[in-house]
Amino acid sequence: MDKDLWEELCFILTETIPSNVSEQIYENKVIRVFEKLGWSQYKKELSVRESIQFGAANRMCPDIIIRNGNAEPVCVIEIKKPTADLNFSGHRSQLASYMRMLRTPVGILVGDKFKIYTEMPESSVNEIYLVEEVPLRKSSEKGEDFVRTFKKSENIRESVNSYIQKGLNKLEKEQKKKAIENRINDPGFKDEISDWVREKLSEFYDPVVVAKVLEEYEFEINSKGSSFQDFESSHSTVIHTSRNSADNLDSKRTKDGLKIGEYVQKSFRELFAENKLNPNDIQSLQSPDYSKRVFNAGYPVLRNITQGRADHKGYNRYYKDVYGGKYYLSAQWNVSHWDAFEAWLKEIKRRGLP
Repeated sequence: MDKDLWEELCFILTETIPSNVSEQIYENKVIRVFEKLGWSQYKKELSVRESIQFGAANRMCPDIIIRNGNAEPVCVIEIKKPTADLNFSGHRSQLASYMRMLRTPVGILVGDKFKIYTEMPESSVNEIYLVEEVPLRKSSEKGEDFVRTFKKSENIRESVNSYIQKGLNKLEKEQKKKAIENRINDPGFKDEISDWVREKLSEFYDPVVVAKVLEEYEFEINSKGSSFQDFESSHSTVIHTSRNSADNLDSKRTKDGLKIGEYVQKSFRELFAENKLNPNDIQSLQSPDYSKRVFNAGYPVLRNITQGRADHKGYNRYYKDVYGGKYYLSAQWNVSHWDAFEAWLKEIKRRGLP
């Protein structure tokens, strides 16, 4: 039944009008569509260009207002001819004004499709959100859902509220997808992948050896689709070896024959053995802010052994050796930390004994 009715509505709005139809004639077709959905002008359920006063001397005339049996506005409809650009912000602003004045939860913009909008409680003035976009195609689940929702019924408000909530849930899901895309596309995400791989491998192998091996690799995320904006396209993580890449010679950087992780461990063993670190240094090295600012480190450089080696997800982020009798040393070092660490170490050694 809903399928047949939707096909009839599409027929009225697509096959019974000329290509150069005027907005007035098209408006009459849209009125007929909502009459097909059961709304009667005679019973004042469907009001056409009703003049509504607001303020001392202002009036507005929405194209169509649908009211329930209690004369409460259920939705307001703004009609544009099929050739109009429904994405034009002025059309949306006009519809938002009508919705706000009538205090109706739903507004429908009609042109070459149906665009259903709602206003969120926390939204600012004239800010409305697209709940659903329904093309005028006969074979359409969205169209059948539109018919089920907006045809006349005693529980029309419940149907509309359910439709809105479904659309808002979809909007929220799309926003979360977009947030994930942005996170994946963030330059720092590759470092997070590297850290995750290091931690997973360190569950089975010596973390020092793992760190040394991973210094020969880099991680890159590539979209398989033609557009990264298309969430439906799949994505893959690509691991590139840097052994034969001239662009990644820095990954071979060493100091005294040691790579960054080994060199940091050796340096801290010497600093503690020679009492080069004063209490302020040790306190600073346990600060996330200081470690981020000085070393661009994702974790505090030092951690009291009472706090353990694992992060909140259970991944070991610190070497198992104990430094200074009661501290773990971060194992999260890569070639990007060389310059910052050497600059810090040089300053510590320059000042002499604490």
